[in-house]
Amino acid sequence: METIYLNSKIFTRMLQEDKVSQQFLSMQIRPATKNDAKAIAEIVKRHFATDYMGFPTFDESYIKNKMRNDWFLVAENDGKIIGCIRLALVDFDLADIRTLCVDEEFRGKGIGQKLLIEGLQLMHEKNMRKLIARVKADNASGIKFFEKNDFKQEGYFKEHYRKGIDVVQFYRFL
Repeated sequence: METIYLNSKIFTRMLQEDKVSQQFLSMQIRPATKNDAKAIAEIVKRHFATDYMGFPTFDESYIKNKMRNDWFLVAENDGKIIGCIRLALVDFDLADIRTLCVDEEFRGKGIGQKLLIEGLQLMHEKNMRKLIARVKADNASGIKFFEKNDFKQEGYFKEHYRKGIDVVQFYRFL
């Protein structure tokens, strides 16, 4: 059993009941390195293939540039990156989940949950007070995911990133 404490919130993960540990015995969540930049760019492009025009300029150099200031964690299984989370500093004690994605074939197996838990722990260690996340308004599973993880809605933005794309903003105090 592994327990993570986040400002009076207790997350208990019992590995014998964990779907991920049963199916992906070699999977690990770890900090990303510059050597992971190409794989991260590829997974993000796949994840957002139909959104935001597939991020045509989202490439290895873009990720390496963002790694200078942002925190990246990856889910790696058998040497392959299958998911990632990017957290960015907004203000001295406020951070933003900029990206949280898992390759399609690995979704629904708890990998996104593990990435979020590790991201929350990292933000707690960095003394962040609040974490925000944005989800497309029509992404019902993404909205449910953040609500399940004690995030609260704090805003709704019409055509926030692109014309016709509304966004819901969530927050969680750490």
